[in-house]
Amino acid sequence: MNSCETDRDSIGSWLDGELSPSQSEAVQSHVATCGACAETRRQLEKIDRTLKTSLDAEAVRVDFLPFWREVQSRINRKRSPIEQLVDWGRDILTAPRVTWAIPAVIIVLIGILSLDAYLPGWKFGAARNSFAAVDSIDAHGSSVALLRENETKTTVIWLYQDEEGENDAAADESAKSGPTF
Repeated sequence: MNSCETDRDSIGSWLDGELSPSQSEAVQSHVATCGACAETRRQLEKIDRTLKTSLDAEAVRVDFLPFWREVQSRINRKRSPIEQLVDWGRDILTAPRVTWAIPAVIIVLIGILSLDAYLPGWKFGAARNSFAAVDSIDAHGSSVALLRENETKTTVIWLYQDEEGENDAAADESAKSGPTF
């Protein structure tokens, strides 16, 4: 697209005063030197005058008084409490204001579900039992016992040597080689 085509596309914006001062000056100087762009300017000004004349003629015939009275009555009209409540609810439930509700609901649910830890009579979560499990493991002559208790979430680990001495050789051998991790 050459300069003439670019300036021709900008003539309408220039006539409407929508260009920056530097752009306006560039279009004005081009229109002054280019006959085709000067003709485009004359055509656009003629269309503008014709539209303005016809709109002014029609605007005189239009009675705006009923329109403005209706606008004024809507502004001054008292709304019923139900309408006010509906408007208030609509304002509260718009998208930007609802975003706080999701984290708030999550926090409330976490709070309610954690109440059973502080209020023994309230059982919102899964039922707990007082089951404790003891596991015994014999590894290379060293015995390990684990006690897990669910109510207090306690785990106790016992490391002990086999008292019967059955695995003394294996224990000595593992002690010399070091831990096997």
